[in-house]
Formats: sequence, structure tokens, C-alpha cells
Amino acid sequence: MKYARYATTFVFALISSAALAQQEAHLMPALIDAPSKIKIEYTDPTNAELKGVQQRLKNRYVLETLREFLSALRLPRELTVRTAQCSSKPNEIVTSLEYEPQGPVTLCYELIEKVEKVAAAHTRNEDLQRKVVVGAFVQAALHETAYGIFDMLEIPVWGRDFDAADRLAAFIIMQFGDDVANYVMVGATYLFYWSDKTWQGSEFASRASPDPQRFFNYACIAAAANPWLFYKWVSDKVIPPDRAGPKGRWCDDEYAQVRKAFNLRIMPNVDADLLVKMRSTPWLAWTPAK
Repeated sequence: MKYARYATTFVFALISSAALAQQEAHLMPALIDAPSKIKIEYTDPTNAELKGVQQRLKNRYVLETLREFLSALRLPRELTVRTAQCSSKPNEIVTSLEYEPQGPVTLCYELIEKVEKVAAAHTRNEDLQRKVVVGAFVQAALHETAYGIFDMLEIPVWGRDFDAADRLAAFIIMQFGDDVANYVMVGATYLFYWSDKTWQGSEFASRASPDPQRFFNYACIAAAANPWLFYKWVSDKVIPPDRAGPKGRWCDDEYAQVRKAFNLRIMPNVDADLLVKMRSTPWLAWTPAK
């Protein structure tokens, strides 16, 4: 399953890791003047190594970017999105915390640290390392935020909420320009492909899908949402024909299903004028206005 040749070298400076070179970004005015219903917090970790992760995220305004990225969404009440240390035990690795109704959305510092290590272990290509770290963070941020959106907008979910959150995250990724979609989707899917977890026995009862399956879920939506960028994943059988369908038709049907659900349940809560501005924003160069 070799799809590295489809990756381009766009630089999406959303976050920085130890392996990434520092880059200057052009300041742009904020898109909205009204206070956002999304509140952000960089919670202080106690682990010394994770403090470095926290500082790198703050330096790259990752939560500010996420808040602006979702500014067209009109929520009925405040939703807190925070970064935090998710385990107090030295040898325990916790990369996610389950969302509780009306609670905060939590992105774990341990996840970013793990992604950095996985990327460094699988490739020496710094551009690809950058894609994986950025793509994984954006995917995780949108996946976790999806739970809060389901909760606040009282969106019914058929099937596992984990898969529904993945589908919403993939759908949103594909809405904001070819450069962002290509950079983030390629990076996120690489991480799923590199998963070293072996699923067996009772693990198949987990609420979460195995990473190889998540790879195909994201890839299928990408191929349907933007054939110009991702159709080679279908034509070159990166996505097997028994998943993609004839000429990718089954992926098209899957994407249409997600789009219909989004239009019915989420789009009524979106500011249409602001959404147009969001789609035209050059996110590769965006940082918060000073």
C-alpha cells in the first residue's frame, strides 16, 4: 500500500514539534469580532517532557486556529476545548479521554508526543514527519470536538459514536481548500497506516475502530470529496475495489450520506456568510491577529 508519492510539499504550519523547523507566518485579521462560543485552555502538565509539547502547541496557536477554523458554527452554549496531560502515572500512556456530556473536549499532550515518536521512527523525511504530526493533530482535534458538537446540537447517532466522529472530522477536513485537505488528510492517513497495534480476540469488541480500518474510512471520504486530489487512491487500488466500488461509486455514496447528515443536522447551525470567508481563508499562512 504505497501512497507516499501522492503527497505534496505544502507547509501547513499549524503546530511545531521537535523535528520541525521554525517558520514565520503572516498575520491576518480575525474573521469574527463577536466572542466565540468555543473557549480554549492550555492546561499545564506536571510531566517535564510534556511541558515542551505544551509550549510548542502554544507557540503555534493550535487552539486559537481550531477556534477560528470552527467560528462559523453557532453553538447554543460554550464548549471548552483544552490540551491537557491525560495521565498522572509515569509509565502510563493515555492518548485520549472520553468526552462527558457538557464537559470539555480534551486533547492529550501524550498523543502529540506519541505521534512525534511514531513519525520519527518510520521516516527520516522531515516533510513527511511534518505532515504526519500536523495531520494527526488536526484529525484528533476535529474528532474529539465532534463529540461536543453531537452533544450540544443533540444530534442522533446511529452506530458507534467513534465512527460518527471520524466521519464528521473527515468531512470537515475536506471543506477547506485543496492545500489543507491534501496536507492534513495525507498526514493523518499515514499515521493510521503505520499503526503497529495488532487487533485480536476481545479487542474487536472495542468502541473504537482499528487504525487500518480508520485509514480506509478517511481515504474513502477524501477520494469522493476531492477526486482531483485523491482519485488515484481508487484508480491505483490503494482503496481496494471491494471497498471503493466500481469507479469509486461506493465511496461516493458514503460521502453523500455524510454530507446529507451534515446538511440536515449541522448546517442549520452554521453562519453561511462566515462559512464562505472560512473557505477562502489561506490557512497555510494564518495566525491570530495581534
